[in-house]
Amino acid sequence: MILFRRLVFPLCLLVGALLTVVAGVLHPDLPLDGAAQLAEIARHETWRAVHWTFLFGFPLALTGLAGVVGRHVGTAGERAARAGLVVATFAYGLWVIIVAFMAGAGWSLAQGFAGSDAGMTATRAVFVFDMLRPFALVAQRAAGFALGIATALFGWGVLEGRVLPRWLGAAGVVSGALGIALTLLFREDTRADQAAFVLPVLWQVATGAVLLRVSATND
Repeated sequence: MILFRRLVFPLCLLVGALLTVVAGVLHPDLPLDGAAQLAEIARHETWRAVHWTFLFGFPLALTGLAGVVGRHVGTAGERAARAGLVVATFAYGLWVIIVAFMAGAGWSLAQGFAGSDAGMTATRAVFVFDMLRPFALVAQRAAGFALGIATALFGWGVLEGRVLPRWLGAAGVVSGALGIALTLLFREDTRADQAAFVLPVLWQVATGAVLLRVSATND
């Protein structure tokens, strides 16, 4: 039981981040045009499963990040780690918006579009999709920016706290900084902006693995 308690947070971080990675790999590339996007979404029977994988992974990863804070209580890195958790919570709250939109409204509109002829129903589906998706994309861009800040803060906390490998702290700072740069330099409807999530999530995978090893062998 004691060992299980030690492993809960590392396992949540590792599994949550890996679910996000798997969902990202399985997510199809979408064209820019709204009608073409709806047609592409309708063709993928796993569309909702992929997005539910994202949605189930997010709270697990966030729970695991709380474990990173716990590791730094009483150290010089505690303040930065706590700030990282606050900003990460904000980031995941924003990220949920676009994922939930695409899993719910996006899928429903795609089914309506694909199941109708080229008449009014299809036209309305494209109109609604084109009107609502920009809002979700703005939330996505803000989420990438916030997740970059959170990752850099966690990296700073690891460097200051000296309870986890220094390379992990440096990787967090660099991953977060690159994520921030991508969201600042590229529009929210570009793949470069979506790439802002890649390094922070991979950093979570690495951190979960390190915490799992440390928790299983120490204390």
